[in-house]
This record gives sequence, C-alpha cells and structure tokens, in this order.
Amino acid sequence: MMQTMLLAAMLFLPGGVPPAWFDASADPQRLQTVRVEGLSIPVPGTVYGPKLEQGGMPLGGLGTGYLCLDPDGRLGKCSIFNRLPLPLVLGQPCFYLKLGDRRLTLATPKDGQGDAKTVHYFGHFPVADVRFELAEPLRVEIRAYSPFLPGDANESNVPAAVFLVRITNLGNEPQKGSVIFSPGGFPQGQGEQFSPGPGWAGIQVRHPPVDRLPSWVVSTYALAVEKGSAEAAASGAQAEAHFELKPAEAAVVRFILAWHQPFLREGSSLVEKHQYAERFADVKAVAAAAVQRHEQWLRRVLAWQEVIYGAELPDWLKEALVNVLSTLTKNSVWLARTRADDWWDQEGLFLVSESFATCSLIETMPCRFFGHWPTLFFFPELERTTLKALRYFQLRDGQPPHCFGIGFAIRDPRYHCQHTAGAGEYPQIIYRYYLRTGDEAFLKDFWPSARDSLNFMLWLDRDGDGLVEDHPHTVEGEYWPANNPMDNWPFYGASSYTAGKGLASLICGIKMAELVGDQAQAARWRKVLQQGQKSYEEKLWTGSFYRTYNDPATGRRNDSSLAAQLHSVWCTRVLGLEDPLPQDRIQKSLDSIARLNIPASRFGMVDAVFADGKPCIEGGPGGDRIWSRDIFIQCNATAAMVFMYHGRRQEGEKAAQTMLDTLFRGPHAMPWSHPCGINSLTGATTHGHDYYDHMVIWTYPLALAGQDIRAAIAPGGLIDRILRAAAQGKSPSSGPSSP
Repeated sequence: MMQTMLLAAMLFLPGGVPPAWFDASADPQRLQTVRVEGLSIPVPGTVYGPKLEQGGMPLGGLGTGYLCLDPDGRLGKCSIFNRLPLPLVLGQPCFYLKLGDRRLTLATPKDGQGDAKTVHYFGHFPVADVRFELAEPLRVEIRAYSPFLPGDANESNVPAAVFLVRITNLGNEPQKGSVIFSPGGFPQGQGEQFSPGPGWAGIQVRHPPVDRLPSWVVSTYALAVEKGSAEAAASGAQAEAHFELKPAEAAVVRFILAWHQPFLREGSSLVEKHQYAERFADVKAVAAAAVQRHEQWLRRVLAWQEVIYGAELPDWLKEALVNVLSTLTKNSVWLARTRADDWWDQEGLFLVSESFATCSLIETMPCRFFGHWPTLFFFPELERTTLKALRYFQLRDGQPPHCFGIGFAIRDPRYHCQHTAGAGEYPQIIYRYYLRTGDEAFLKDFWPSARDSLNFMLWLDRDGDGLVEDHPHTVEGEYWPANNPMDNWPFYGASSYTAGKGLASLICGIKMAELVGDQAQAARWRKVLQQGQKSYEEKLWTGSFYRTYNDPATGRRNDSSLAAQLHSVWCTRVLGLEDPLPQDRIQKSLDSIARLNIPASRFGMVDAVFADGKPCIEGGPGGDRIWSRDIFIQCNATAAMVFMYHGRRQEGEKAAQTMLDTLFRGPHAMPWSHPCGINSLTGATTHGHDYYDHMVIWTYPLALAGQDIRAAIAPGGLIDRILRAAAQGKSPSSGPSSP
C-alpha cells in the first residue's frame, strides 16, 4: 500500500504535470545524481540512451532465468525458457500504444518498427525505469522489476516480472487509448484465459519446450493486466488496458509476466527440476503470487537500495554495488531434489555459472572465489548447498573440482586446471562461510575437506621451497591452458600471484586448524609458511616490487610489476588474519603499482608493467587481446583494495573507480554485462560478458572501512542494514557512520 500511496501522490500534483519517475535525461558518459520515485534521497547513476552494446538490465531473481529489457525498448537476452547455456536473443518490442486507429511501438526505430524518438533508461537492479519520447503530447514511462530481496531466498525465487506503464497527458486536449503488452519472440502455443486476482485478467500460454524434453513436460508463461483484458492474438498472447486522461493527468497500468518452465536438461542429459516449481504448481499460481505481492516487492527492493545509496561510500561504488547483483540473476540456477540418490538436500542445489552467455562452466573455482560474496552475505543457506557440492566432488588426494562441467553440466567435474590456485581458494571459501555464520559445527564438519585441499596444494610444491609453483599445461607456441586465472598467460616457477595466494591459504589453514584443535597440522603448516615466506622474498623481490614470476630451474623469469602481486594481502585482510608479506615490502610494492600499473591505461590498472613504464607483452590469446597488457578486473579489484586496507585510500579509489567508470560509462559501456577483462587500449572486453567474478566488488566496502567479514556483518553495519531493510520494506536508521 505504501508504494500505491506514493504513486497516487505523484500522479495528481496540483498546478501542473506530475513529474517523471526519474528526473534525468540520457547522458551515458556522466555519473549523475538522479531523483527516483520511491527513493527518499537522490541517488547516483548513469542514464543511458537507446544504444548499449550488450543490452539492458535483466529481469529475474535467483535461479529463475532472466529476460533483459533493453534500452531501445525491446526484449533482449532471455533464459526464462531454459535455453542454457546460451540464452536466446529475442530482439523484439513488447509494448505498444494504441491511439484511435494508430498503433505505436514503444521502441526506437529498427527493422521498420519503432515509434520512439529516443529513450532515457535508468537501471537500478532489479528495477529498470524507462522514459520514451514520442511525437505525441504524451509521456510514456515503464517501471519494470522482479523480486530480488537480500535475505529472502524463496521470495527471490519467484519467476515473474512486473511492468508498471504510466501515461501522462502533456497536451491541452483529453487523450484516450490503450496500452498493449505483447512480448515478441515468445514461443507460440495454446492460450487459456484466467483471473490471477480480483480485478485482474490473465492469459496462460502452454507451449512446447524450447529445448528437447519429454512430451509430458508442461511449459507455460502468462501475461496478466489489472483492469484490462488478456487474450491470445494472431501475433501471440497480449494483455491490454484502456486509459482516458484529462490534460496534465496520468494513469498507471499494471502488467505481470510470469513463467513456469519446471524442467530443464543439464549437460549429462539428465532432466532436473527448478526449485521454484516445488513451490508453485503452475504459472497461474506464480501470477497470483505476483498480483498479491508485487507492491510489497517494490517497497522492499527500494528499501534495501536506499540503504546502499545512503551509505558513506563513493557514488561510483554505490551504482556498481546495486547493479552488479544482476550478474547473479543472469548466471544462477537453483535445482530441486527429485531423486533419492541426489547428493543435495531438500533445500536444493544452488549453482552459478562463470558466464552462461560466453564461457559456461558451472561453479568455476576461481570465479566462485571472487564472485560468491553476495550469496555469502545475503543467502548463506544457498552458499552452503554449493559448498556441499564442492566437497562431494573432491578427490581422495584432496584436489577440489575446478568446475562441475562444461556448458550446463553439473555432474561432469573437471580437475587439474588452475588447481595451483583453486586448491588454496577452496579452504579460504570454507573459512569465509564460518566467519559469516559463526557455525562451529560446520567448521568441524568441513575441516577434513579443507585440510586435504591444502595438503594437495602443498603437493604441487615440487621443489620443496614452501611455495606452490605454477604448472602451465601449454605446449610450445600455445598459451592455453596457462593454469592461472589469466589462463592465456602462462606463469613459470614461483609467481607473485599463485605463490602468494598459497601463503595466504596457509595462514587461513593454520587458523582453522587451531580452531578445531588440530595443533599438529597447524605446527606442520607453520614450518612450511616460514620457509615459503623466505623463498618468496628470495625468488620474487626485485628491490621495489615483487616480480611476476621466476623459475630458477629453467631460467624463465618475468621482472614486470604485476598489478595483482599483493593479492595474498587482500585474501588475509578480508578474513581478519595477518598479512603474509612484510609491511615495508607491501608499501614499496604499492608505490610501484601506483607508479607503473595504475597510469598505464585510462581504462584501469594494466596487469603487468616493467620498471621503465612499458607494458608487458607476453602470452595470449593474441591479436588485440594480450592478458599481460590488458586489465583483469577481478584481480585488479583486489589490488585496489590492498591500497585501501593499507591507508592509501585515494590511490585505491582511483584504481577502482577507473575500472568501474570504464564498465559503466566507457566507450563500450556494459553496466549489466561485466566482462572477464578490459582491453587496455580500447576499453572494450578482452574476453566474455556476464562474468560471475566481478561481484568481488562487494568487498570494497570492507576495504574502505578496514573491516573483515565479521566486522562487516556486525549489527548496524551495511550488510545488516540491507538485510533488515529488505525484510521490513523500509530503510532502517543509518546506524554507524562507517559502511
């Protein structure tokens, strides 16, 4: 009811035309301050025009599939019909305005369709606010959203999207007409009318599954409209509502899209069931829930957003924290337990792909290591299901899986890839969960798994110097698999990234061993840690920074300054543990990164730069994409945070902001489709889109406040306030001044 009252108050302001739902115009190169309907404070954000290379914001929740509403007014990428790993690309309009005998398409012109002169598009995930300019005395706006509610996994698992369409009469004469919702590109099928609630009309469409499934599988979607009609038409299902407006008057028409595609086929050809299908019998039940709760959803979404927008954080970071959560919607699946021998429990199995769109590997360990933070903070019960799956696939020698399979495969684990880092990342992920939940029983239960993974990591130290060597699996003349996260750039011997992460993992392991009472294991690891720290200095320190890698056995060495050379320091700082490297070395290395890596590109920190300022050119994949010369944004985000943790906030913010400015306002802006890396010469993607791992930016608030996980989740902190706002539907008091 609160949101309804807010809308009513905006609709009939005395003495003039009601204001738009947001008060800014398209300016895709500028971070603006925007007043937005339903938010009590001005918020930072970028307003886009109709052209955005990778499309618009996804509508959808956790494990529901998604549908992008693109800035030109069309529907874009779509996975709601279970096309995995590659989503469909619809490219079709979905809203129309009928004025007398004219039918206007609410999209900019393309392929002979489109009547909007331009579009102003402001996305604050999971809400997309769109304003159309027409050659009519009418202002048309769409507010589209789905329930994405931190702390409420079930309510975030409703397969539905809400569309509020507001028509404002800007002229001096009365206007009447209708708004039509008819999503183009949807599967055709048999229509059935129904009512999802009092005053609402709906049309259910039953259609063949998009991908191969048994004939008994029922796949449906539904359109619903308040105070209108819904029917099957020659062009597909449509819902329509009429309006009559006096001058300076506005009306809101409410539409709902619901889908129920209960079964999907994973990579091993087994058919799985969506968790949402356990809670909703059919699409009519989904639509009825959306009709009943859509106002509450919006109120709760805006409440948690207001906590972020009101926090003492940089504006460019607030925008990114809100919108990067869309990556979770694009890449998550939540599967139900349907078989007696499924290894997961009744809460289901929650999984996230590296990138369903461009590099589909389920739960790639390095991507999970960087990107699992929103799940950890806001949905720890889902995080635990994934940890159980990782343990299920762990080999007897301790090696955890690199991923659960290629494509959309969840039973085809892959090993012996990036294992030098992954074997140490897995125990850190386990310890993060313990810090987030305080669950001592969990830590004791997972301790043998963490212990065995760390000991496998140490087995990879083949020369016995206490450091994990890099083990590229390339042959001469090729660059993949390099076996580090920049997997087209082989490292050799001890690298500041991989060996450093190993030191951080040992510090984490020693702490876990002490907590569970395994003093003998802790003592053994302390000896290895001391030896490794000594070797790290001897092999990698140049006098002003840690070199990228050094292999005395073969003579291969790279003396460049790696932006991620202090990644190990970030690893331990977020855990509240001691730095693995000497303080004077950290400061000198930061000096070098600030002098060499940060200024090497206007799009972000360049991965590797030599002491003379020349970028390193080594590895692949080739052409205009060279990992050593480009910007690996996940590792460089953690590099920026080391500056922040060590009292050098200005330099850290500069490094972080440069990368985020490129993603949100660069020459190839991709605000809801973050890549794996950025081309340092052009600002375009080096590889891929829709990547899981850049959600590591959810640890920026920790670094800015000098916090570890436990401090970050404390009562009154940012995470706590977000969770309370999402639950209560109102923003709590601001609490402590720090984030």
